[in-house]
Amino acid sequence: MKIADKQKQKYLCACPLFSNLGKDVIERIAARAQGVFLPRGKVLFYQGDPSDGLYVHCTGMVRVSIVNTDGDVLTLAVPERGAPLGEMTLVSPDPRSATVTAMEDSSLLHLETGTMVALLAEEPALAAHLIGFLSQRLRESNETLQKFAFDNLSQRLLQKLAELGLKHGTLDDEVLDLGRKFSQSALAEMLGVTREAINKQLKLLQDQGKISMRKGVIQITSPADIVKNTPGH
Repeated sequence: MKIADKQKQKYLCACPLFSNLGKDVIERIAARAQGVFLPRGKVLFYQGDPSDGLYVHCTGMVRVSIVNTDGDVLTLAVPERGAPLGEMTLVSPDPRSATVTAMEDSSLLHLETGTMVALLAEEPALAAHLIGFLSQRLRESNETLQKFAFDNLSQRLLQKLAELGLKHGTLDDEVLDLGRKFSQSALAEMLGVTREAINKQLKLLQDQGKISMRKGVIQITSPADIVKNTPGH
């Protein structure tokens, strides 16, 4: 997929691994990045695949998921645009730890492992960004584990809806709109529970006046306290 260098630079600047780097550095990285088109429903890479480098999510929507030995699927994240995908390949040659699938027609940038290793050697600032990003990922993982251990399902669901809304929707003083429809099955995968449990909790949250629906899209009412307690905000 052909992406103009100027557009590549814009996408790279939106990625936390590359933001705030010098213009000349971004230009060099953009020149080595390849555009990838991923149609809806197609897999970018599977859990267990050999690592082939780093991807940057540019447009559309993708999900990151894992499958256990019983074949159960758990959605780990629906990353926002600009998110790096497969960044662990930069610190370990291990196979992919998750599967990335397009939920909509999507575009990405691909930087091969050898290219990224060379860039990290050339640019100390890029290595510092990588360390900071991985540290943030570790903190977020710890927060997620705490939520699984201590929060009830209703609170976990509300926090997940807030996270999705902040990444993909719109926020004003009164309402956090998720911006698009997320199926009950998808929400269930994200939280590791059944669709029936999600259905019950959504009805409960509606009855409590904490969420509402507009043309099938979930809206969080009076979101200030929820957003304040959402990781990264």
